[in-house]
Amino acid sequence: MKPFPPWKHPAGYMTFALLAVAGVCVVALVWMGVRLVRQDRALEAQQLEERREAAADRVVAALEQLLAAEEQRLAETEISDFSPAEKDALLFVAGSGQIRVWPENALPYYPVMPAGREAPPRLYAAAESAEFLDRDHERALSLLRALLQTKDPAVRAGAHLRLARNLRKAGRREASLDIYGEMIKLSTPGISISGVPADLVARRARCVLLEELARPEQLQEEAEDLDEGLKSGKWRLDRESYLYYSGQVAQWIQPPSEPELTRHALAEAVAWLWQNRQSARDTEPEAAGRKSLNLDGTSITVLWRGSGARLSAIAAGPGYQKTQWFDPLLQRPDLAGVRFSLLNSDNTLAYGNQPASGPKATRAAFATGLPWDVVLVNSNLEAELGEFTQRRQFMMAGLAILALLVIAASCLIARAVRREMAAAQLQSDFVSAVSHEFRTPLTSMRQFTEMLVEDDNLPAGKRRAFYTVQERATRRLSRLVESLLDFGRMEAGARPYRLEPLDAGQLVRSVVDEFREETTSEGFALECTVPEEPSVVKGDQEALAQAVWNLLDNAVKYSGDSRAVRIEVEAGSRVAIRVRDRGFGIPPSEREQILRKFTRGSAAKAHGIKGTGIGLAMVKHIVIAHGGRVLIESEAGQGSTFTIELPKGG
Repeated sequence: MKPFPPWKHPAGYMTFALLAVAGVCVVALVWMGVRLVRQDRALEAQQLEERREAAADRVVAALEQLLAAEEQRLAETEISDFSPAEKDALLFVAGSGQIRVWPENALPYYPVMPAGREAPPRLYAAAESAEFLDRDHERALSLLRALLQTKDPAVRAGAHLRLARNLRKAGRREASLDIYGEMIKLSTPGISISGVPADLVARRARCVLLEELARPEQLQEEAEDLDEGLKSGKWRLDRESYLYYSGQVAQWIQPPSEPELTRHALAEAVAWLWQNRQSARDTEPEAAGRKSLNLDGTSITVLWRGSGARLSAIAAGPGYQKTQWFDPLLQRPDLAGVRFSLLNSDNTLAYGNQPASGPKATRAAFATGLPWDVVLVNSNLEAELGEFTQRRQFMMAGLAILALLVIAASCLIARAVRREMAAAQLQSDFVSAVSHEFRTPLTSMRQFTEMLVEDDNLPAGKRRAFYTVQERATRRLSRLVESLLDFGRMEAGARPYRLEPLDAGQLVRSVVDEFREETTSEGFALECTVPEEPSVVKGDQEALAQAVWNLLDNAVKYSGDSRAVRIEVEAGSRVAIRVRDRGFGIPPSEREQILRKFTRGSAAKAHGIKGTGIGLAMVKHIVIAHGGRVLIESEAGQGSTFTIELPKGG
């Protein structure tokens, strides 16, 4: 029977069809999973967007409510009653050219400097003529000391300043320094010189003199006092004056003090309000507005209300906004977990984190009436929609399980089909090998029988030789048939074993003698080594003889050019029967395979060695039935050693 090629075997067609169906199923599952995931993500994105938009509307409404309450308080609160919860907020009232701020001295400088009272310049005309025209400093000093006797503080302040200046020009710097100190002590609020508070002028002049006199420690102390007065708003200066004096102080203080950014930002916000109050008052007598400004890197929010010539406003810095507006906002139950960002008019960050790229809800200031653009980037909405993630996970897990089941089932079936194909191939090879094994002795018997039938007058010696060959072929055929029958009974579990004590050495010697009769013609030399003492095992003599015979037959077949086969018996804790050849050897990958039924090694195929593939399988079956084991030692090209280990028997 000619076997099918693997690709034309019916089982092969079945395998290919099964794999194709499994591949289609897996592809369909993957496609369906991808489509379901995309649909689920689209639905999730839509619901996230809807909830994000709703959350943004709630944030806008809550901010509007907070600012409306702040504006109502602005309208109802008198300036003297305003007490901000944070230091970075102030109340601002402007009207009739005047500016009032509460808390007092909250600003380092103001949009305009209040006009101070000064003495008429004509009172100092004679002294200045002597100072500048005649360069007569002594006469100028005499005239100015006379003016110090007046009770008018403005006149005295002007006289002190000019007196100290003439003393300095006359080289009497110590006396000039004392006069500036006296001027500071006698200064009265509201008295100015050239529009600048008189005591500020005197303090600055003292620092200049101390620098000339090289008194760094005293200069540092005086400059720090001057710096503290400027920062605390002791003098109501305009922006230019404040920057001029603070710039000079920064040269004297080591190290220079850091500017208070929030106070400067509040001052800039008040200046912005002052510059815009006229347009707001003219266009809307009851004008109100909101503005978020980024001033010197600080976010200031201004809320104002106008009524006629009066403009009231609150300027809030970052601390006030956080504690009074934003923190209470985040404590509302309807906004729990919502995170948002507020942007100033110049798109700088006023609150929160810089909005990242990605989906977000935006509310522009011009549309909401708020001073900021509201951007809702992220929130706990993703956590609320956790069921989408869980559903996708379950869905993907289910599809993955189905795909794995399909793949696993396909692999199992394909493996079974491959085994069936391999078994079919082995059976086909077995039938072919058995046919060949039967053909050889049958052909021999037929030829010699025909020769005996055709010639009745054959010599007795020749006739006897023919009968000997026929007898040998008959025994070989009988042994082959018995082997097949025994193997069938072994596979079916119906082969009985009569276990009785026997000498393994004597058994091996008898098998070798019998086997030698069949192999001497082929030139094989069988070397048998058996111990003198009996090696008793408990076993079935016929079965063990069959196992030894099969090992000898296998060694002869695979000896190649070598004609030496050695068999020995060794008695130790167990009885070992070893059969050694110097033939082709067995690759490591085939040592476990060749003990299986119908399996033949690569050497058999390479060298065209005939066989049924059941000899070694019978050996393994017989030895295991006797409680022993079969060991294989082999090297490619160096031969093989098969060892039967059996337990000792009494």
